This record gives sequence, structure tokens and C-alpha cells, in this order.
Amino acid sequence: MERYMEDVTIHGQVKLAATLSRPVSKSSTYPAAVIIGGTGKLNRDGNGFGFKMNIYKNLAENLTELGFVTLRYDKRGIGKSEGKANAVGVVDMVDDVVECVQYLKGLSYVDSDKVILVGHSEGCILSTLSAEVISVAGLILISGAGVSMKTSMEEQGRFLLDEVSEIKGIKGKFLRFALSEKSVIEKQKKLFERISKSTKDTVRIQLMNFPAKWLREHLKFSNQDLINKLNHQTIPILAVTGDKDVQTDYRNLDALSELDSKHMEIYVIENMDHMLKRFSGKLSVLDVKKQYKAELNQPMHQELVHVIKEWAHRNELIV
Repeated sequence: MERYMEDVTIHGQVKLAATLSRPVSKSSTYPAAVIIGGTGKLNRDGNGFGFKMNIYKNLAENLTELGFVTLRYDKRGIGKSEGKANAVGVVDMVDDVVECVQYLKGLSYVDSDKVILVGHSEGCILSTLSAEVISVAGLILISGAGVSMKTSMEEQGRFLLDEVSEIKGIKGKFLRFALSEKSVIEKQKKLFERISKSTKDTVRIQLMNFPAKWLREHLKFSNQDLINKLNHQTIPILAVTGDKDVQTDYRNLDALSELDSKHMEIYVIENMDHMLKRFSGKLSVLDVKKQYKAELNQPMHQELVHVIKEWAHRNELIV
């Protein structure tokens, strides 16, 4: 399908730089999706310093191919958006999502009753919270549905310790000495405690300014809080995680499956990693950057595209 793309500005509490992509067809109006990215200083395309995966650009292209107008944006203080990245909290990010939804609903070629949120990683949390603030037609939660930031950070620490425990030889001994349970888990607990007691936007940790406001606001939400919020929704929800995702444990979807909710569809995609690419190798936290680099030119996992397409059809978002 032919696409039209343009850079736009969202005028909210701060100016957000964004890219709008829409199909070019005979249809008078289209469904639309706000793409909400994950943690870190990645821009609207999913790229950062020394990291170029185009994950959100690829996601936008696939959604537009299905018939959605898509909006992806630079978070505050990132790319061409205004604001200070280290001073942004969860409430601020939810406000920005709401502004993006309102922007789409105001476009003459967007069906205002068919605007959805598509969250990836941390974007799943933001989508879940935003859906309580503004009316949307559905949620697509990729790699993080019902998982709090605290749990995500703890799991990644456990993933790392489990991997290090299996490494043999001198390398294994060295890594186990450098990355002991005390140095990883206890250090993390102390971080959570310190951040919870903080009141400022940032705190100084190892000579670096850490975004205290961001984590402090995240720590207010447990897995159960997020699961309850999803369970109380009546809009269609699609929750998807790959079984090769080393940053989000796909088994967290079990808690959503136990809800037996009629409005929620849950999928574990075989051989899909956190970058939404096909990966069939061994999971490794230590080698994950090398893994992602090797996938640069690979397309998005086609089963994910298929699952989204079928879900959108079933819920009459696309024809």
C-alpha cells in the first residue's frame, strides 16, 4: 500500500516532534494508532546513540500497510522534542500520550472512534495508564503487558545472574565474582529504597544524574495494579510477547491468561525477541547487543504482523 509521511508537532505541555504516516487510498477515513516506545533515550524510530534498530519505524510501516494512520513521537527531551529527559515522570509521559491521541482524533481523515494505543516494553505500562485517562478503541501491548518497571528490572537482573552461573572456566569465575547476587540484587534493592525516599527529579548515582522522578512514579505500580487496570477495561486488548525476549519474560502473560477475560487476546510468539525480530539462538543478556546488531536488516517478525492484522479485523478496526 502506498504511504504518505510527514513530520508534525504535537502541542501539549511541551512541543513533541513526531512523524505521521498514513495510507494513500480511496478511503475517506482511517483507523489510527499512537506508537509508544520503551525505556531509554531512543527517538521516535527506536534509535539512539550507537543503537539503530528502527523498531518503531518498522512497526509504523507495518501498521500503515494494514490501513492505520500512525503517529510515533520523540519523548520529552529526546530527539527534536522539547523538555528535559531526566525530569520526566510517568504522569508527564501519560499526558503526552493523551495529547497524541487528541491530535489524531482532530484529523479529518482519522476515524476518531478507531484510535488505538500500541505500546512496546515500557510503552505497555504507559498505554495501560493512558487508557484510563482518554477513550481509545483498543490496546496492543507488545513485550510487557501487565509487567511493572520494578518487576522488569528485577527480572533482567535475575536473567543476568542465571546466565553468569552457567558460564564455565576462568571467564565464568571472573563474572561470578564481579556479578554476584549481592552486587546485583542488593544493589537494586538499595536503588529502589533510595528512589522511593527521594523528592527531586534526579539523584546523583555513581557520578551520573539518575531520573529519580521517572522511577519513583513507576514504583507506585505493581504487576497486580496493572493487571487489574487491564481487567477493568472493556475495550479489545492484544497482549503479545516473544519466547526469545531476554528483556521481558513471556511467562508473565500467564497472569493475564488466568483472568479469562473476553476482551483480551494473549499470544506468545515463537522465536521473537525484544526487537520484534526472528531469533532462534540461545538467550543471552551478555550478548544481546551483538544479537540485535546482527538483526539490523531483518524484517519484523511476520507472525506478529499476522496476529495484529487478524486482531484488528476481528475487532472491525480495519476491513
